[in-house]
Order: sequence, then structure tokens, then C-alpha cells
Amino acid sequence: MFTVWKRAAVACVVVSLAACAAALPPRETPQSEKPVKLNSDDKEVGDGISMIKAGKPQAAIDGPLADVVTRLEKQYANSPDQIYSARGPALTLDYAALATGDKKHPATGKRVLNIGPAWAMAYWARGYAYGDLGRFPEADVELNKALQLSPKDSQFLGELAFVNQRQGRYDDSYKLYRAAIRNIDLMDTWQDAEKNDFLCRAHTGQGFDLLQLKRYDDATKAYQACLKLKPDDAKAKAGLDEVRGVKVAVGAK
Repeated sequence: MFTVWKRAAVACVVVSLAACAAALPPRETPQSEKPVKLNSDDKEVGDGISMIKAGKPQAAIDGPLADVVTRLEKQYANSPDQIYSARGPALTLDYAALATGDKKHPATGKRVLNIGPAWAMAYWARGYAYGDLGRFPEADVELNKALQLSPKDSQFLGELAFVNQRQGRYDDSYKLYRAAIRNIDLMDTWQDAEKNDFLCRAHTGQGFDLLQLKRYDDATKAYQACLKLKPDDAKAKAGLDEVRGVKVAVGAK
């Protein structure tokens, strides 16, 4: 039986919501950094994430996350701007660079405006919670909304890849993992160890997708990519064993 790539528990760095990294282990506030005061939207998203961690995903969806989503959807419903909801300097600058010299988005002709991470993070957190509940079509909707607001966020891409995988859309899942890996350098609020953990999970996710697509050599390479980052990763090792077993069973070289 094949092992599906699974996320780790949700965690959020206490320094700021912008550093929130689901699927990453909790860590202490670095001594060199001072905690910042969160605005009300950031705080409610943080509360929602805490509720998901406490095993209350539906309460998080219907409570603080719904408050943030409803409020910001109403606030920006008729905005003349091209809205982005980015976390961290790198993503913010990347989206700002989409504007031409007259400060307009080349596709929409609108001014580019970044409103901070809370809106996209609220959609992502709702998507994550729906995934925990096994309600993957609803998770899909929420995660696509998050990606409309922050299309290069590796965490959002990785979560949507997971949701696609659980619905049997292995080719779509594989492509989303590729995008998540490609954009990892834009996640500049993550420490190197966190990036490596995420990359390893993304590579094992790709390995699973490729195994289902019968691309056995590519699956092997994906699992090996994880092991280059984390030589003792149990899931990657198990994935390699699965690939070898399947290749023997089907007589593939």
C-alpha cells in the first residue's frame, strides 16, 4: 500500500504572522528579534491557526477565519487596485515588480497594492482545516483563493498540491509541488532548516505522484532529492522501497 505524502502539524512563529509556516515544527522566538504587535486581522488568523492545532478545524473555519475573510472580502470587493496579500519582503517585492513604470499591473491595468498577509493566510488556513476534515473540494476552493492573492507562496502551492493528490489528480499535484520548490527562495521569513524540511516533504510528495503516474525513474529521483537534504528521512526511504517493489512487480527496468 502506497504511503500518501502528509503534512506535519500546523505551527506559527510567534514573531509575526508573516513568518507563519504550516507543516513546519514550532520554534522559539529568536533572541535577536523582538515580537511585533499584530493587527486585529493578523491576530484572528493566528487564533484560527491555534484552534486548528488544538483539533478544532470547523470552529476555526466558522469563527475567527470567517471573520477575517468576510471583513476583507467586503472591504476590497470594489477595489480599483490589483490586491496582493503577501508575507515577507521577497514576495512583496516580487509582486510589486509586476507593475510597469506607471505603477500599473500589466495584465489588469490596475495599481498593485499589498495589504499584508492576513487575507491570504485566512484562506490558506481554511483550506488546511478543510483538508484535515477530509473535505478536499472545499479545501481546493479556499487554497485557490489564497493563491489568487499570493500566487508564489510555496506553502500555499504545497498545500494545494496535497489536496490535489488526495483527490487523485497526480499530474496537477506534481506540477504544484514543482512550483512550490521553484519559489522557495521567496519564503525569506523561513530559516534554512525550515526550508529544507518543506523541500523534503515536497520532494516526497512529488515522488508519490510520480509513482502513481508510473514514472518510476522520476519518482526515484524525487525521493533521492529529499534524502540529499535529510539523509535519514523515513518517508523518502520508504518511498524508494515502494518504487523498487513496484518496478519488480511490473517487470520495469
